Amino acid sequence: MSKLQEEIQVWRKKIEMVGIDIKSLDQDVETNRFKLKTKLMNQHFINELDKIGLQLINIKGTFNGKLVVLLEPKVSSQDTP
Repeated sequence: MSKLQEEIQVWRKKIEMVGIDIKSLDQDVETNRFKLKTKLMNQHFINELDKIGLQLINIKGTFNGKLVVLLEPKVSSQDTP
């Protein structure tokens, strides 16, 4: 398993622990952003994602009733030199 796949699995577990039903979770290598597809997203879930270290970038609805949520890992002040 590659490092990218391992990272996605770690984030998938954290997101599922929050209670979000994941339809799919992909990562863009260039921007290091995650594309989460789900059916429900509300302020509670957004706050919980923030607590685990994911920042909301954008939410789009699709014609088949799914939401595409663009997330980015937060950069803490301890990570920067």
